[in-house]
Amino acid sequence: MLHTIFFDLDNTLYPKSCGVWEAINDRINLYIETVLQIHINEIPKLRVYCRENYSTSLRGLQSLYQIDEDEYLDFVHNIDLDSILPTDTDLYAMLSTIPQRKIIFTNSDTKHATNVLNALGVRGFFDIIIDVIAVKPYVKPHEQAFQKALSLSGLKSSEGCAFIDDMVENIEQAQQMGFLSVLIGDSDNGLLSITDILKLPHLLTSLD
Repeated sequence: MLHTIFFDLDNTLYPKSCGVWEAINDRINLYIETVLQIHINEIPKLRVYCRENYSTSLRGLQSLYQIDEDEYLDFVHNIDLDSILPTDTDLYAMLSTIPQRKIIFTNSDTKHATNVLNALGVRGFFDIIIDVIAVKPYVKPHEQAFQKALSLSGLKSSEGCAFIDDMVENIEQAQQMGFLSVLIGDSDNGLLSITDILKLPHLLTSLD
């Protein structure tokens, strides 16, 4: 029986089209350019290297340049959420229909997650927020990050747990570990998927 659902945050609880990730992405590039003094033409290659070898820009830049974690997270999440992320009454209504325990599991930090949830008007639905600080030195999709998330949630295994995310590699890892794993987006590789988080209740009902 499904008892706990782990939700990713960015591009999962809100649509990619709203512009939050684009704003964060621009801030990451600005940090690399202004703080690390790396030429703008070199940034895309560096970002790809960090993602391929460390899964996130944060972990890659920590390893390569020993950046300050808190300073970086504050810098890249310093965006005007109020102007791009309105309260989502449809999301509120959808979450109201799901009786299972709900947990945020994100590669961002708790401050950003809280700001996003408050902007959407849904903070009260989530039992805890498990962020990139809580699972360090790991991040999704590392198996150890998922193991830490389970432990921090007071759970001994993934049995009875679902995981919702917009990144294929995260979904694949969770699936390997026994989570009921649902991709937000189109899947061409056989993964269980929905195009919109609002479709989650219908999917869960269909799996009963």
